[in-house]
Order: sequence, then structure tokens, then C-alpha cells
Amino acid sequence: MFRPDVKSKLLPLVLLWLAVHVVLLAALLGAKFLLTKTAVLALLLVGAAVLVFTRMRTSQRKLTHSPMA
Repeated sequence: MFRPDVKSKLLPLVLLWLAVHVVLLAALLGAKFLLTKTAVLALLLVGAAVLVFTRMRTSQRKLTHSPMA
């Protein structure tokens, strides 16, 4: 199908083309999953902060009751 000299000239170009696409795909997917992971982590931290602060407020209300009443 191909002559050996054409095949030997095309193979490095094909490998270079594949390598460039692998790097681009890895960069795009890495950014996508990094941003997704960051967003999920931020939501978890906000949820944990809300949970902690609501529990602190409810426990403080219980402590402020007067034993004399």
C-alpha cells in the first residue's frame, strides 16, 4: 500500500499529531474535573459550616434558659 520511505516519513507526523491531541485532551479533562472537584468541595464546606453554625446557635439557646423558671 505505502512505500517504506513514505511510511517512515508519515509515522513521526502521525505520532506527533496523536501526542498533541493527547496533551490537549488531558488538559481539557483535567480542568473540567478539577473545577468540578473544587465546586463539590466548596459545597461540602458550605454545608458543613451551615450545620456547625446552626448547631452552635441551638446549643447556645438551650444554655441561656434560666434554671429559676
